[in-house]
Amino acid sequence: METKKIMYRFAEKEFGVYEGATYPLETPMLEGEPDLNKPKRSGPDDPKKFVVYVKDPRTGNVKKINFGNEKDFVGGNAKINNRDRAKAFSDRHNCPAKKDKLSAGYWSCNLPRYAKELGLKGGGNYFW
Repeated sequence: METKKIMYRFAEKEFGVYEGATYPLETPMLEGEPDLNKPKRSGPDDPKKFVVYVKDPRTGNVKKINFGNEKDFVGGNAKINNRDRAKAFSDRHNCPAKKDKLSAGYWSCNLPRYAKELGLKGGGNYFW
């Protein structure tokens, strides 16, 4: 049985087809350690609005955590200056109980702390 290898370009990435499955030919690797515990806006290929890299204390591996609304969500701006919305968000997500930095909920609840770094207006050292 002969296996055909087909190559094509899509959105500035090269892919190959091997036995009917598509695989990226080159996967970019992160050079060095990413900034840990520093949330930032996500890239164009990420599903959520924000991303943060956190080191897992149990395994020692660096994990990428996506959090926030989906990018295509209409009206999905964080309303961190509206105290009524902040209280409702905190109650709905049980923010005071979020202590695990490996969860997206922790970073969503602590979004106001990193507002200036993320380009959001307002913010401060409080839960939603």
